[in-house]
Amino acid sequence: MISLSHCFKMAAASLRSSKLRSGLTALGIIIGIAAVIATFTLGSSFTGYFTEQLDTQGSNYIVVGASMPNLFYDAQMDIVKNTPGITGVSPEVSQTGLITFANEVKNLSVLGTQEHMIEILSLPVYDGQMFSDTDSYVAVVGKNISQEEFLKEIPLRSTIEITLYNEMKKEYVTESFKVIGILGSDEGSLITGGSENTIVAIPLRVFQEMTGEMSYEEIYAMSDSREDINETTNEIKRRLARNLGVSERDLDDEEKIPFMTMNQAEILEQVSSLTSTLQTFLLAIGGVSLVVGAVGIMNIMIVTVTERTREIGTLKALGYSSKDVLMLFVIESIIISAIGGLIGTIIGLIIAYIGANLLGLTLSVPLSGVLIGVGLSVAVGVLAGAQPSYRAAKMDPVEALRDI
Repeated sequence: MISLSHCFKMAAASLRSSKLRSGLTALGIIIGIAAVIATFTLGSSFTGYFTEQLDTQGSNYIVVGASMPNLFYDAQMDIVKNTPGITGVSPEVSQTGLITFANEVKNLSVLGTQEHMIEILSLPVYDGQMFSDTDSYVAVVGKNISQEEFLKEIPLRSTIEITLYNEMKKEYVTESFKVIGILGSDEGSLITGGSENTIVAIPLRVFQEMTGEMSYEEIYAMSDSREDINETTNEIKRRLARNLGVSERDLDDEEKIPFMTMNQAEILEQVSSLTSTLQTFLLAIGGVSLVVGAVGIMNIMIVTVTERTREIGTLKALGYSSKDVLMLFVIESIIISAIGGLIGTIIGLIIAYIGANLLGLTLSVPLSGVLIGVGLSVAVGVLAGAQPSYRAAKMDPVEALRDI
């Protein structure tokens, strides 16, 4: 039996004699592996980015949202506030109102909230400061509202008029507010999707005075522990459900609970799930390319075996065994796919690097993804070359020398 190194030398010499065909054969593997590596790497970079953003832009927050109007009041907010593990709460209510600045009027969403909101969601302050719960007739506006919504920019310490509807009095109420802060950033918060750039917020107490609305749409809470956030969320859910007349046995039935809860850990889990789904879809596309590449290798190897019938006969006449011939052709197939896998890996990493830079991500290269890509290319070479190689090994040397 010939040595493995001798087999590699003979296989390499054979491939060098037909460089163009070998290159075209490897093309399918290159495309498939490049797709797999780029997908794996970008998916890992996305996951790392989302995790980092959620870690830095949220303070273990929990959101409790009402599924119907007039559900949450001060009593429900106190339940959330007094739940063990909660260090701060901030309710929120909103209404579409008229914002007047420099004789220009716009229909915009106006939020009534409290000072802890900015800490709970780590909302970025572009300029100025957030109002306190004791402030009256002051407002913070989103960066886009300040700079783009009106013909003139709304600077700090300027005055805007806000008109809201009072349902109890059946009348519109207009008050003047001093802008003391501008929320937002150039990137926008991952948690809020950048919505902080497009809001107008005023103190909750003033909002209630203007609208007569005493219920809350959402209650934001801050957990004191990332590790216990799910347990804290479930405890809030149990306490609120009991207060609202939902029995213990119905806690797992979302249709019977008139509110929803969500926390930072659950959002991260959903993001990871979405990223994994997208990765799986793109990997499937890369898999199709690999299949095409495998078929290409198999076809070329079958043609190669046919063209090299006399060579096979000569090798066997010189004493090469069927196992030697089998190994020779399998190694040729492996070399083609391995070279294709290596080139595809490099191209995939380049694509991922360019994509990460365009998307503003930090490139994360998982070693497992690279190993999987190279391993797949070698496996494709073995599987694609097996049948043609077996055919070559089984050739009768007399018939092979007689052919052609």
